[in-house]
Amino acid sequence: MNHHRALLAAAILFCAAGTAQNKPANVAPRTLDGKPDLQGIWIARNAASFDVSEVAEGHEIPYLPEALEREQKGDRVDPVGHCAIPGIPRLTYMPFPFQILQRPGYVVFLYEFLHNHRIISTAPRPHLDGIDFQMGDPVAHWDGDSLVIDVTNFNDKTWLDSARHTHSDALHVIERYTRASPDVILYEATIEDSKMYSRPWKISMQLHRVTEPGFELREQECFEGDSGRAIQPPYRPVPKS
Repeated sequence: MNHHRALLAAAILFCAAGTAQNKPANVAPRTLDGKPDLQGIWIARNAASFDVSEVAEGHEIPYLPEALEREQKGDRVDPVGHCAIPGIPRLTYMPFPFQILQRPGYVVFLYEFLHNHRIISTAPRPHLDGIDFQMGDPVAHWDGDSLVIDVTNFNDKTWLDSARHTHSDALHVIERYTRASPDVILYEATIEDSKMYSRPWKISMQLHRVTEPGFELREQECFEGDSGRAIQPPYRPVPKS
C-alpha cells in the first residue's frame, strides 16, 4: 500500500511540474471582469513626438510622391505650438505621462498634456458617419491579451510629430496595447492614409509604467507666445536604477 501511495504522489508531482513548465512566463494580470489589466500611469521614453520615423519600421514613412511634395511646401509651424490637440497616435508618445483606467465595458485614457482624455467603449459599434474629430472616432475590442482600438473619422489638422510628418482626413489608425511585463506596455499603431502613403506602415514602442511613489498627473497648460517657454519639454529618459 505504501508503495502505491508513493507512486501516486510521484505522479501528482510530475504532473504539477509539467503544468508549471507549460504555463506562459508573462501572463497579463486581469481585472475583476477578466480583461487584461492595463491600468497605471505610463509614459513613452523616446523622441517620437519630435520625429516619428524613429519608431517606424525601417525608419521610413512611405509617402506618395505628390503627398511628399505638398508636405514640403506646407505650413512649417507645428500645430502643438498653437496649443492644438496632438491627435492620434501622437498623443500616446507626447513626452508627458498618461493614465489608463478600466471599468467593465470601458477603457479610459487621461493625458497630462492639455487635460486630454478618451473614454472608449469596448462594445462593438459602427464608426460614426459624416463627422470628423482631432482624435478620431475610436472603436475598441479585446484581442486575446491586447486592447485593439480602430480609429477613423480624423480631420487633417494634426501632425504625427514636430518634423512636419502630416496626414490627410483619410487617416486610419489601428492601435494595439499589450501588457508585456509589469512595467511595460508594448504599443503598436498601424497607420493608413490613401491620400498620403503608398501603403500602410507601422510604429512600435514601449510605454513605461511610472513607479515613483505617490506620482500623480499634474495640471499642464499651454499658452501661445508665453515668453518663449518650450511647449514640449525634453523627453524623459528611463530613470537610472
